[in-house]
Amino acid sequence: MTSYDQRKQRVNTQFNINFESTEHIKPEDLLKQALTLLESKSFLQASGLLKTAIKNKPTFSTAYYYLAIALLKGRRPKVLKRSEVEEIDEILSATISLGDSDGTILWFRALLRDDYYNGNKMRCPLPSVTEIITSTRSEYTDSDRLRSLLKILPMTDNQLYNNLVKQLF
Repeated sequence: MTSYDQRKQRVNTQFNINFESTEHIKPEDLLKQALTLLESKSFLQASGLLKTAIKNKPTFSTAYYYLAIALLKGRRPKVLKRSEVEEIDEILSATISLGDSDGTILWFRALLRDDYYNGNKMRCPLPSVTEIITSTRSEYTDSDRLRSLLKILPMTDNQLYNNLVKQLF
């Protein structure tokens, strides 16, 4: 689409002169920027920064956790495509395998699977929601982090979600 500058001259191409490459920014700084974007519901931009942070530091488990949140794009798991749920589930699994021992990751995975598979009356692949919940008992759960997660997830008609809310709030 053609546009015109202030002198009524035709402009076909515009360049962003404020563009800054994220390739050389520390992953921790990218995470901070991504969290700001997540708060403003700029999910695509946040996921881009988080993917760059993971590319620069593949063992950065916190970036994986927030990437899973960004990929929800403010939606509840029940309404996602199966491929989206599987991608988020893989990211949460990677977070766990990287050594993030906070039970919040397991609760997130259980909520994701419960809302999507059980909410859509589909058979849940292994590990089942019950197996994931059982494994949370052996892990420390940061209750503040879990509260923050529950505030982000819009699933008020999900029984597992409501049980967690009753326990934490």
